Amino acid sequence: MASADGRVIIKLPPRHAGQRRVWNGLRRFNVLRMGRRFGKTVFGLDYLIAGEGGAFHGKPVAWFAPNYKLLGDAWRACKMALSEAASGKNESTHRIEIVTGGVIEFWSLDVDDPARGRKYSRVFIDEAAMVRGLVDKWQQSIRPTLTDYQGGACFASTPKGKNDFFRLDQLSATYDQWASFHAPTADNPYISPAEIAAARQELPDLVFRQEYLADYVDFAGGLVKPEHIKIGAPQGRAVTVMGVDLAISMKDEAAFTAMVTLSQDAEGRLFVRHVFRARLSFNQILEAIKSAAAAWNPSLIAVEEVQFQAAVVQELLRTTKLPVRGIRPKGDKLMRFLPAATRYERGMVFHAPDLPPSFADEILAFPHSEFADQADALSIAFAALPMPGISVATALPMESASW
Repeated sequence: MASADGRVIIKLPPRHAGQRRVWNGLRRFNVLRMGRRFGKTVFGLDYLIAGEGGAFHGKPVAWFAPNYKLLGDAWRACKMALSEAASGKNESTHRIEIVTGGVIEFWSLDVDDPARGRKYSRVFIDEAAMVRGLVDKWQQSIRPTLTDYQGGACFASTPKGKNDFFRLDQLSATYDQWASFHAPTADNPYISPAEIAAARQELPDLVFRQEYLADYVDFAGGLVKPEHIKIGAPQGRAVTVMGVDLAISMKDEAAFTAMVTLSQDAEGRLFVRHVFRARLSFNQILEAIKSAAAAWNPSLIAVEEVQFQAAVVQELLRTTKLPVRGIRPKGDKLMRFLPAATRYERGMVFHAPDLPPSFADEILAFPHSEFADQADALSIAFAALPMPGISVATALPMESASW
């Protein structure tokens, strides 16, 4: 709707200095390499709604996301921005019409040939580095929608290595219609410099450079380097936990069941005491966990609990008095491994001298190793460790925990 004096009200915050710098340099096609929390979503909505050729001027525009989950955040933000300017809204098709005659449509790029038959004045491709086959989807699905209006596009993302997003970013060196922008997190004046400094201290260097500096980095050599790994055992008191990554199959091509016994001393140093990996049946897994627990007496045994794997947790709780807790992992294996990777980078992780060679090989190759079962078991164990001064029981309560 419009206000009493006929004005159309759009609820978008003013552009901060970093956003203005990008905005003032836009060309027809733009690649925006942005650090986390730069203000990408707000910028994208501004581009589609308020900019010349946007929905405010009566034009059809579109937002593309890698999947429906990521699309949802932008959809909700757009509804809020247009709460007083929308004339129609369809939740099932993710389409908003505004009183000026403009239309905004939202599409997921995890389906074949989205937006076929549509024509747009502007499109915004969100988290473009996460889109599989980005170049093909741009050329075959999205670019044709801009023909009628000779429309423009923005590809915005935090980089993820030198993939299709990187290849599109190079086009500005060849074609006048393309522009490239680099906007690290620090360009957003509303993000505390102290928070960015803390992230630099807490994250592995490669991860910080990618996520906050928006650099193209190469993870091909692995997050953990050989010089990061030390050999040793804890001296004095240490908290000991076990992490178990389950795979209930004995087939040769199947993933492994992996267990890592991990200790942490008062200084925060980590000690990988024992590693076990094998393809086991259900009953063999139960016996392997009980055997390792008898040898290491952990304060907590954190077991991945997903679908049928929950039966392992239930059976151990029913038949033993072991301190077993089921956990439901969140995020991918790489994101779960990052906290442990930071400790490795700081020289705070020690391996027992008798660990199987496959463990160090997998850790050094991760996230590009053939298998990631041992790395994930280490991540599970690390997540089960308490913060200093907090008991294990408090850190992971009796109910199944998510992490």
